[in-house]
Amino acid sequence: MQDFPDINFIPGSYYMWSPNNQAIVYDAKRLKSNSGRLALLHEIGHASHNHRIYKYDMELIRIEMEAWDFVRQHAAKYGIKVDEKHIARCIDSYDYWLTKRATCPDCQNFSLQKGRDEYGCFACGAVWQVNWRKDRRVKRTIMSRYEDPRLGAQQFAS
Repeated sequence: MQDFPDINFIPGSYYMWSPNNQAIVYDAKRLKSNSGRLALLHEIGHASHNHRIYKYDMELIRIEMEAWDFVRQHAAKYGIKVDEKHIARCIDSYDYWLTKRATCPDCQNFSLQKGRDEYGCFACGAVWQVNWRKDRRVKRTIMSRYEDPRLGAQQFAS
């Protein structure tokens, strides 16, 4: 931690980089384990790259990969063993979350993100909003549906 004097390190019960406070919250109880040190170095990677809040989900994948690349480059210096299976599980958790957000609640097609928390399906025309927090179950709320004037509103009746 002394190698990173510009970062405030705050003991807590989880790991998180806060760009607004230039602080990393870390789980002091887990620092004795390799996975705990990996997590701390990962958050230092976010800080070193000056990662900020992202707008699009694909940005999240990019910044996570950058932070893990930082871990790979600096782990040996701190006596930390790089656990590629652990890294893959972390990335997979984001992939699962992103896929769930982008899957149309009406027709189950993978769709495109239109804004920070809005998606639109090019297959059926549904537009939905999603919750933002990654530590919560994905909730998709339909905002509008395409209604073919030839079919009327009956096309979406259940």
